[in-house]
Formats: sequence, C-alpha cells, structure tokens
Amino acid sequence: MNTDIDFMNIAEGDKAFVTEFENFVNGRVSSTEKTGMAMTAMHRYLQQQAFKDMKALAHNYRKGRYDERNEWASRITDEAYGHLVNCDLIYDADYTELKNG
Repeated sequence: MNTDIDFMNIAEGDKAFVTEFENFVNGRVSSTEKTGMAMTAMHRYLQQQAFKDMKALAHNYRKGRYDERNEWASRITDEAYGHLVNCDLIYDADYTELKNG
C-alpha cells in the first residue's frame, strides 16, 4: 500500500471538496439510492467529472495508492473501470500500461 500522496500539490478547493463530500456521505445523505437517481439528472459536464474521479481511483489503486480500509471499494472501482477499458468502451493507454505493467 502506498498512500504517499503529495497533499501539498493538491489545490485547496479540491481538498475542500473531498472534505465536504466525505462529510456528506458520512452523515448528511439520507438515501444513497435516491442520491444516485438525482445524479443521473446532473448536467453532463458534472457526470463527466464524476467519471474522472472513478478513473483517478482506478489509477491510484493500480499504483497502490489507497488506504487499506478502502481496499475493497478501490478494487471494485478498478475492476469496473478496467472492464470499460477491456471492452473498448473507453480508451486509456496509461491505465492499460499500469494494468499490464
């Protein structure tokens, strides 16, 4: 496991978003199913940004950058993202190199 992420190079706004999202998930969300349904109506740009988060989680899992407490979720994200790459639904040469590396 490598959680050696350089937090100094992460923008303050990005750190604030992670904190806010963590607080939302850990206490303010009343229904993850309904939240997921509401997310399907988000503007396409926001949906694309959410997908980029999935991509980042998969890349970080492949690099060993995750907390062991989150290994299952990180692995599931990696499996889902890897399936999309393997089915040629998305192209990500960097991910393919990480996976085959």
